[in-house]
Amino acid sequence: MPVFLGGLAAALLGVGDFFGGVGGRRIDHRGAVVAIAWVASCVGAAVAGLFVLVFPPADFGRIDFYWTLVALVFAATVRPLLYFSMERGPMAVVAPTFSLVSLVIPAVVGPLTGDPLGGAELAGVALAMPAVLLIASDGKLPTNRSLWSGEALLLGCSVGALLGCLSLAFAQISPDAGAMPAFITQLGAIGIIPLITRPFRLMAPLSPDVRRFGLLVGLIDIGAVIATVIAFQRGNVAVVAAMLGFAPVTTMTLAWRVYHEAVRRWQWVGAALGAAAIILFSTAT
Repeated sequence: MPVFLGGLAAALLGVGDFFGGVGGRRIDHRGAVVAIAWVASCVGAAVAGLFVLVFPPADFGRIDFYWTLVALVFAATVRPLLYFSMERGPMAVVAPTFSLVSLVIPAVVGPLTGDPLGGAELAGVALAMPAVLLIASDGKLPTNRSLWSGEALLLGCSVGALLGCLSLAFAQISPDAGAMPAFITQLGAIGIIPLITRPFRLMAPLSPDVRRFGLLVGLIDIGAVIATVIAFQRGNVAVVAAMLGFAPVTTMTLAWRVYHEAVRRWQWVGAALGAAAIILFSTAT
């Protein structure tokens, strides 16, 4: 079940990231992606709230609440930064870069916090790392120069570090908490996103286009958020993080089909390695 939920979340996140980036490109106003992220959080909070009413948590204790607040800080910070990075660089390159970093952090820290990997899971994580690097290569084998230069790398690493910490925070929450952490993080983001972006004037006005893209992204992303929260509660943090790391495959494919962005041989090899990693995860469970 955690592998399935992680795969579902990855697919939905990839689609949501794509439309978030598209909205940033189409709306000719500075801070459009931040405004989209804020509207998406409003939509996500409403949907998650209804979900919690229909499927209330079995138990949501004080420790769960504290870890949810930690996750809230990471989630509210990473969302506008994620869409900003998607706006500034080619979507087929930026997204896999932050996915690699967000994969490595749980893989290293998870076993140290009592969440060890089995043999097949370890092999899957080992395959996932070169997979996302190849996807990020933009059709060429990665080199030191391409990996350590450019604004896309800085933004990607920053987003990846925040996502990795978010994964670790969600993994500390009890399975009995259900979707309550998803509701709280979305609700809190409504207040935190304007708070952290207002000093820099990074939020665009809520134009009709911003509201439309925000509604679309919010409806897609909240499904991913709920699936992610439950997957981290019930599965190995490194495995679920690795599954989420393949979200850019969806983004890459959409960018290729819709915007005709170049997707070359090595990137498809990376996608094939990712498929092999998923099979290993499924076998392990």
